[in-house]
Amino acid sequence: SESQDTVYVLAFSVIILQTDLHNPQIKLHRKMDMESFILNNRGIDNDNDLPRELLESIYEGVKKEPIISGRDHFNFLESIDKSIIGKKFNLMEPWRMLVMSTKMQEVVDKTVKPLPDKHFRHIFLFNDILVITKQIQIKGKATTKGTKERSISTCCYQFRSHLHIGHFKAESFATQWHPYGVRLVDGLDEDRILLELAAHSEEERVEFMTELTEVTWVYRALENDRIGTLGVSEKIGQSTLSLHSYNSDTDGGRRHTHTLGRRFFKGTLFKSANAAKALSPSTSMFYTKGVSSGDQSGITSDARTSVGGEGSS
Repeated sequence: SESQDTVYVLAFSVIILQTDLHNPQIKLHRKMDMESFILNNRGIDNDNDLPRELLESIYEGVKKEPIISGRDHFNFLESIDKSIIGKKFNLMEPWRMLVMSTKMQEVVDKTVKPLPDKHFRHIFLFNDILVITKQIQIKGKATTKGTKERSISTCCYQFRSHLHIGHFKAESFATQWHPYGVRLVDGLDEDRILLELAAHSEEERVEFMTELTEVTWVYRALENDRIGTLGVSEKIGQSTLSLHSYNSDTDGGRRHTHTLGRRFFKGTLFKSANAAKALSPSTSMFYTKGVSSGDQSGITSDARTSVGGEGSS
C-alpha cells in the first residue's frame, strides 16, 4: 500500500493488539484472537483488505514477543557518564553520541618493553570529543535480607583527560615494542605530543584511526555548514546523525563499537554544492606516517597516506 493513512491505522491497530495480548489485567479468554485482529483491519487499505498473510505474520510476531522500546542514545550516554568517576566535565549533552570505545595501552617509554598489565586506557570516542579513562574495580560490601554480608566488585572508569575533536591530529607509528602505535599531536604544533597509544593489532589501529578520521571530517563539515560554507543540513537533515549501533564482544572485550550511519560519510555529504570547498576524508586532519617496525627510536619518515585510503599502513 502507498497510503499513509493505511500505515497509521495499521500501526494503531498493532499498538492495541500489543496492549491486549500482553496486559496481565486482561483475562486470557478475553484476549484478541487472530480472526478478531484480521476483522478489525478489514478495508483499511482504501476500502481494500491487506494480505491475510501479512496480518497473520504481524499477529504471531506480537504474540510471540512484545514490542519494547529500546534505549535512545541519551539513555546510553547517561549510563556512560555515571560509570566515569573523577574530575570530568558533563557528558550529558543532547547532541553528543558515542561512536566507538576501545582499549589501548598508553606508551610511556617507546624504548622499553611495556608490562602486559600496566597503563591500559579505555578510550571513548564521541562525535565531538575523545575521552581517555582508566578501567578500575571498586570493591565494597553488600547484604540482602536473610543473607550474610558479601564482597562485591563494580567496574567503572577513572577519568584521565579529554581532547576536543578537530583540535588534534592523529598519526600512526611503530617501534620494536609498539608495532601498532597511534600518536595524537597538537593540531597547531605537530611537535607537541599529547598522547601515544598502542593498539593490540593492525586491525584495531586501522579501525580506530578510520573512525577518528570520519568523526573529525563530519565535525569540520558541520562547523563549515554552521558558518554557511557547505549547506549540509539543508541537503541531508538531522536524521543522518541517527545512531546505528553494533557491539563487538570479540578479542576478550577489548573493542566495543557504536558506528554512525555510513550514508553520512560516504553519500550525500561528498556531493556538496560547493565542491571546491567541500571536505573529504582524504583532506582530514588525520594521516599515517610510514615507518619500519624495526625503528626503535620512533622517528618516522615523511611519507603520508590518508587513513583508510589507498596505501594505508
